[in-house]
Amino acid sequence: MRYEEFERERLDPIYDIIEPYSEMKKNERYFLNGIIRALKPKKILEVGVSAGGGTSIILNAISDIEGAKLYSIDYSQTAFFFPDKPSGFLVEEKFPQFMDKWQIFRGGDASRHIEKVGGDIDLFMLDTAHTHPWETMNFLCVLPFLKRDFSWTVLHDITLYTDPNGRLSTNACRYLFGHVVSEEKITPAPDNEAAGFSNIGAFKVSECTFKHVNNLLESLLIPWDRTVGKNDREDIRKIIEKYYSPEQYEFFCKALKFQDYLAEHPASFKNVMKTVMKHSTPGVFNFLRKIKHSVSRNKTTQMEV
Repeated sequence: MRYEEFERERLDPIYDIIEPYSEMKKNERYFLNGIIRALKPKKILEVGVSAGGGTSIILNAISDIEGAKLYSIDYSQTAFFFPDKPSGFLVEEKFPQFMDKWQIFRGGDASRHIEKVGGDIDLFMLDTAHTHPWETMNFLCVLPFLKRDFSWTVLHDITLYTDPNGRLSTNACRYLFGHVVSEEKITPAPDNEAAGFSNIGAFKVSECTFKHVNNLLESLLIPWDRTVGKNDREDIRKIIEKYYSPEQYEFFCKALKFQDYLAEHPASFKNVMKTVMKHSTPGVFNFLRKIKHSVSRNKTTQMEV
Protein backbone atom coordinates (compact mmCIF):
# COMPACT_ATOMS: atom_id res chain seq x y z
CA MET A 1 0.00 0.00 0.00
CA ARG A 2 1.18 3.51 -0.81
CA TYR A 3 0.21 5.26 2.39
CA GLU A 4 0.75 8.70 0.88
CA GLU A 5 -2.19 7.95 -1.43
CA PHE A 6 -4.51 6.57 1.25
CA GLU A 7 -7.45 8.79 2.29
CA ARG A 8 -5.75 11.99 1.17
CA GLU A 9 -9.13 13.69 1.37
CA ARG A 10 -8.92 13.42 5.14
CA LEU A 11 -6.02 15.89 5.26
CA ASP A 12 -7.16 18.18 2.44
CA PRO A 13 -9.51 20.44 4.48
CA ILE A 14 -6.73 21.52 6.88
CA TYR A 15 -3.76 21.30 4.50
CA ASP A 16 -3.50 25.00 3.72
CA ILE A 17 -3.74 25.89 7.42
CA ILE A 18 -0.85 23.69 8.51
CA GLU A 19 1.42 24.20 5.50
CA PRO A 20 3.11 27.43 6.74
CA TYR A 21 3.95 25.74 10.05
CA SER A 22 4.86 22.23 8.91
CA GLU A 23 8.48 21.24 8.37
CA MET A 24 7.41 18.34 6.14
CA LYS A 25 6.94 18.28 2.39
CA LYS A 26 3.72 17.36 0.62
CA ASN A 27 4.13 13.59 0.28
CA GLU A 28 5.55 13.37 3.79
CA ARG A 29 2.41 14.98 5.22
CA TYR A 30 0.13 12.69 3.25
CA PHE A 31 2.25 9.66 4.23
CA LEU A 32 1.82 10.44 7.94
CA ASN A 33 -1.91 10.98 7.45
CA GLY A 34 -2.29 7.79 5.41
CA ILE A 35 -0.45 5.42 7.72
CA ILE A 36 -2.56 6.59 10.66
CA ARG A 37 -5.81 6.31 8.69
CA ALA A 38 -4.85 2.79 7.58
CA LEU A 39 -3.59 1.45 10.94
CA LYS A 40 -6.08 3.32 13.15
CA PRO A 41 -3.82 3.39 16.23
CA LYS A 42 -5.42 4.12 19.59
CA LYS A 43 -2.34 5.31 21.48
CA ILE A 44 0.19 7.48 19.66
CA LEU A 45 3.39 9.07 20.91
CA GLU A 46 5.04 11.99 19.14
CA VAL A 47 8.54 13.06 20.16
CA GLY A 48 9.55 16.37 18.59
CA VAL A 49 6.75 18.90 18.19
CA SER A 50 8.06 22.32 17.13
CA ALA A 51 5.10 24.47 16.01
CA GLY A 52 2.75 21.50 15.87
CA GLY A 53 2.35 20.91 12.13
CA GLY A 54 2.83 17.16 12.43
CA THR A 55 0.84 17.16 15.66
CA SER A 56 -2.13 18.70 13.84
CA ILE A 57 -1.90 16.12 11.04
CA ILE A 58 -1.98 13.29 13.58
CA LEU A 59 -4.85 14.77 15.59
CA ASN A 60 -6.89 15.38 12.47
CA ALA A 61 -6.29 11.78 11.36
CA ILE A 62 -7.49 10.31 14.69
CA SER A 63 -10.34 12.74 15.34
CA ASP A 64 -12.97 10.16 14.39
CA ILE A 65 -11.21 7.14 15.97
CA GLU A 66 -12.97 6.36 19.22
CA GLY A 67 -10.62 6.22 22.20
CA ALA A 68 -7.57 7.40 20.23
CA LYS A 69 -5.19 9.82 21.94
CA LEU A 70 -1.93 11.55 21.06
CA TYR A 71 0.82 12.14 23.62
CA SER A 72 3.49 14.62 22.56
CA ILE A 73 6.91 15.33 24.08
CA ASP A 74 9.05 18.30 23.10
CA TYR A 75 12.53 18.99 24.43
CA SER A 76 11.91 22.72 24.38
CA GLN A 77 9.24 24.82 26.02
CA THR A 78 9.00 26.92 22.87
CA ALA A 79 8.59 26.25 19.15
CA PHE A 80 11.87 26.04 17.23
CA PHE A 81 11.02 28.62 14.55
CA PHE A 82 8.60 30.57 16.75
CA PRO A 83 10.53 31.15 20.00
CA ASP A 84 7.88 33.51 21.34
CA LYS A 85 5.26 30.75 21.31
CA PRO A 86 5.00 27.42 23.17
CA SER A 87 5.81 24.25 21.28
CA GLY A 88 2.68 22.86 19.68
CA PHE A 89 0.93 26.23 19.69
CA LEU A 90 -0.71 25.52 16.33
CA VAL A 91 -3.15 23.04 17.88
CA GLU A 92 -4.52 25.45 20.44
CA GLU A 93 -4.63 28.40 18.02
CA LYS A 94 -6.08 26.70 14.95
CA PHE A 95 -7.57 23.37 16.05
CA PRO A 96 -9.04 23.69 19.57
CA GLN A 97 -11.53 20.95 18.66
CA PHE A 98 -8.68 18.44 18.88
CA MET A 99 -7.52 19.39 22.37
CA ASP A 100 -9.45 16.63 24.15
CA LYS A 101 -7.41 14.00 22.28
CA TRP A 102 -4.02 15.54 23.08
CA GLN A 103 -1.60 15.78 25.98
CA ILE A 104 1.78 17.47 25.67
CA PHE A 105 4.87 17.34 27.92
CA ARG A 106 7.30 20.22 27.39
CA GLY A 107 10.86 20.56 28.63
CA GLY A 108 13.18 17.57 28.65
CA ASP A 109 14.06 14.49 26.67
CA ALA A 110 11.63 11.63 26.02
CA SER A 111 13.32 9.69 28.81
CA ARG A 112 12.07 12.24 31.32
CA HIS A 113 8.41 11.83 30.39
CA ILE A 114 7.97 8.37 28.87
CA GLU A 115 6.88 6.67 32.09
CA LYS A 116 4.09 9.23 32.46
CA VAL A 117 2.92 8.32 28.96
CA GLY A 118 3.01 4.60 29.77
CA GLY A 119 3.05 1.50 27.62
CA ASP A 120 0.99 -0.12 24.86
CA ILE A 121 1.90 2.56 22.32
CA ASP A 122 0.59 1.65 18.87
CA LEU A 123 2.43 4.25 16.80
CA PHE A 124 5.52 6.34 17.54
CA MET A 125 6.32 9.48 15.53
CA LEU A 126 9.96 10.54 15.98
CA ASP A 127 11.30 13.87 14.69
CA THR A 128 13.85 15.43 17.04
CA ALA A 129 17.46 16.64 16.90
CA HIS A 130 18.67 14.77 13.76
CA THR A 131 22.24 14.71 15.13
CA HIS A 132 23.71 11.47 16.42
CA PRO A 133 23.06 9.97 18.98
CA TRP A 134 19.72 11.63 19.70
CA GLU A 135 17.29 9.67 17.52
CA THR A 136 18.82 6.38 18.63
CA MET A 137 18.72 7.44 22.27
CA ASN A 138 15.10 8.54 21.89
CA PHE A 139 14.09 5.24 20.32
CA LEU A 140 15.90 3.14 22.92
CA CYS A 141 14.02 4.97 25.67
CA VAL A 142 10.64 4.55 23.99
CA LEU A 143 11.04 0.97 22.70
CA PRO A 144 10.09 -0.76 25.99
CA PHE A 145 6.77 1.14 25.89
CA LEU A 146 5.80 0.12 22.34
CA LYS A 147 3.51 -2.85 21.78
CA ARG A 148 5.75 -5.87 21.29
CA ASP A 149 3.42 -7.82 19.05
CA PHE A 150 2.58 -5.04 16.62
CA SER A 151 3.39 -1.32 16.50
CA TRP A 152 4.93 1.13 14.06
CA THR A 153 7.51 3.90 14.22
CA VAL A 154 7.45 6.80 11.75
CA LEU A 155 10.77 8.58 11.34
CA HIS A 156 11.14 11.97 9.64
CA ASP A 157 14.27 13.46 8.03
CA ILE A 158 15.93 10.15 7.20
CA THR A 159 17.77 11.79 4.27
CA LEU A 160 18.05 15.34 5.53
CA TYR A 161 21.84 15.17 5.15
CA THR A 162 21.45 14.87 1.36
CA ASP A 163 19.91 18.35 1.16
CA PRO A 164 22.49 20.73 -0.40
CA ASN A 165 21.36 23.37 2.07
CA GLY A 166 21.54 21.01 5.03
CA ARG A 167 24.36 19.75 7.21
CA LEU A 168 26.18 16.47 6.73
CA SER A 169 25.97 15.84 10.47
CA THR A 170 22.17 15.52 10.34
CA ASN A 171 22.44 11.77 9.78
CA ALA A 172 21.04 10.45 13.07
CA CYS A 173 17.69 9.45 11.55
CA ARG A 174 19.43 7.44 8.83
CA TYR A 175 21.57 5.66 11.43
CA LEU A 176 18.42 4.59 13.26
CA PHE A 177 16.43 3.69 10.15
CA GLY A 178 19.35 1.68 8.79
CA HIS A 179 20.40 -0.13 11.96
CA VAL A 180 17.04 -1.05 13.45
CA VAL A 181 15.90 -4.60 12.70
CA SER A 182 12.36 -4.73 11.38
CA GLU A 183 10.13 -7.10 9.45
CA GLU A 184 9.06 -4.24 7.21
CA LYS A 185 10.39 -0.79 6.32
CA ILE A 186 8.49 1.53 4.02
CA THR A 187 8.96 4.96 2.45
CA PRO A 188 6.70 7.05 0.20
CA ALA A 189 7.57 8.38 -3.21
CA PRO A 190 9.98 11.30 -2.73
CA ASP A 191 8.65 14.80 -3.33
CA ASN A 192 11.74 15.59 -5.34
CA GLU A 193 11.95 12.82 -7.93
CA ALA A 194 15.32 14.09 -9.14
CA ALA A 195 16.85 13.48 -5.71
CA GLY A 196 15.49 9.96 -5.63
CA PHE A 197 15.39 9.73 -1.83
CA SER A 198 12.39 9.85 0.45
CA ASN A 199 12.86 11.89 3.62
CA ILE A 200 10.30 10.02 5.73
CA GLY A 201 9.92 6.35 6.49
CA ALA A 202 8.26 3.90 8.83
CA PHE A 203 9.18 0.52 10.22
CA LYS A 204 7.22 -2.20 11.97
CA VAL A 205 8.21 -2.94 15.56
CA SER A 206 7.86 -6.59 16.56
CA GLU A 207 9.73 -9.29 18.45
CA CYS A 208 12.68 -9.21 16.05
CA THR A 209 13.19 -5.51 16.84
CA PHE A 210 13.49 -6.28 20.53
CA LYS A 211 15.63 -9.37 19.88
CA HIS A 212 18.20 -7.41 17.89
CA VAL A 213 18.20 -4.20 19.90
CA ASN A 214 21.93 -4.63 20.46
CA ASN A 215 22.39 -3.32 16.91
CA LEU A 216 21.18 0.04 18.16
CA LEU A 217 23.25 -0.08 21.31
CA GLU A 218 26.37 -0.72 19.24
CA SER A 219 25.56 2.22 16.98
CA LEU A 220 26.11 4.45 20.03
CA LEU A 221 29.82 3.84 19.41
CA ILE A 222 29.71 5.85 16.19
CA PRO A 223 31.27 9.23 17.12
CA TRP A 224 28.61 11.64 18.26
CA ASP A 225 27.87 14.89 16.49
CA ARG A 226 26.35 16.34 19.64
CA THR A 227 27.10 15.50 23.24
CA VAL A 228 24.43 14.49 25.72
CA GLY A 229 24.38 16.74 28.79
CA LYS A 230 24.60 15.35 32.30
CA ASN A 231 20.92 15.88 33.14
CA ASP A 232 19.80 14.12 29.98
CA ARG A 233 22.32 11.35 30.50
CA GLU A 234 20.94 10.68 33.93
CA ASP A 235 17.34 10.53 32.67
CA ILE A 236 18.33 8.20 29.82
CA ARG A 237 20.55 6.07 32.07
CA LYS A 238 17.65 5.41 34.45
CA ILE A 239 15.45 4.15 31.62
CA ILE A 240 18.15 1.90 30.17
CA GLU A 241 18.99 0.47 33.59
CA LYS A 242 15.35 -0.21 34.43
CA TYR A 243 14.09 -1.66 31.15
CA TYR A 244 17.13 -3.40 29.62
CA SER A 245 19.25 -6.33 30.72
CA PRO A 246 22.28 -5.83 33.00
CA GLU A 247 24.56 -6.71 30.09
CA GLN A 248 22.90 -4.16 27.83
CA TYR A 249 23.06 -1.52 30.53
CA GLU A 250 26.76 -2.22 31.04
CA PHE A 251 27.37 -1.84 27.31
CA PHE A 252 25.45 1.43 27.29
CA CYS A 253 27.61 2.81 30.10
CA LYS A 254 30.78 1.76 28.30
CA ALA A 255 29.56 3.50 25.15
CA LEU A 256 29.14 6.72 27.13
CA LYS A 257 32.67 6.39 28.50
CA PHE A 258 33.99 5.77 25.01
CA GLN A 259 32.34 8.94 23.70
CA ASP A 260 33.81 10.87 26.60
CA TYR A 261 37.21 9.52 25.60
CA LEU A 262 36.75 10.67 21.99
CA ALA A 263 35.68 14.15 23.10
CA GLU A 264 38.62 14.52 25.48
CA HIS A 265 41.26 12.88 23.29
CA PRO A 266 40.95 13.70 19.58
CA ALA A 267 42.59 10.70 18.03
CA SER A 268 43.53 9.00 14.83
CA PHE A 269 41.34 6.12 13.69
CA LYS A 270 44.09 3.68 14.64
CA ASN A 271 44.01 4.88 18.24
CA VAL A 272 40.20 4.74 18.25
CA MET A 273 40.37 1.10 17.20
CA LYS A 274 42.65 0.27 20.11
CA THR A 275 40.35 2.04 22.56
CA VAL A 276 37.20 0.32 21.31
CA MET A 277 38.79 -3.09 21.92
CA LYS A 278 38.69 -2.27 25.62
CA HIS A 279 35.05 -1.19 25.57
CA SER A 280 33.18 -3.50 23.25
CA THR A 281 32.79 -6.78 21.44
CA PRO A 282 34.27 -7.83 18.08
CA GLY A 283 30.94 -7.15 16.37
CA VAL A 284 31.39 -3.43 16.71
CA PHE A 285 34.10 -3.32 14.05
CA ASN A 286 31.40 -3.35 11.38
CA PHE A 287 30.36 0.01 12.73
CA LEU A 288 33.91 1.30 13.01
CA ARG A 289 34.46 0.88 9.30
CA LYS A 290 31.58 3.29 8.73
CA ILE A 291 32.93 5.99 11.02
CA LYS A 292 36.53 6.15 9.84
CA HIS A 293 36.06 9.49 8.14
CA SER A 294 33.95 11.06 10.86
CA VAL A 295 36.34 10.70 13.79
CA SER A 296 38.31 13.79 12.82
CA ARG A 297 35.07 15.79 12.63
CA ASN A 298 34.08 15.06 16.22
CA LYS A 299 32.98 18.63 16.92
CA THR A 300 30.47 18.54 19.76
CA THR A 301 27.99 20.94 21.23
CA GLN A 302 26.11 20.73 24.47
CA MET A 303 22.41 19.89 24.62
CA GLU A 304 21.05 19.94 28.11
CA VAL A 305 18.07 21.16 30.05
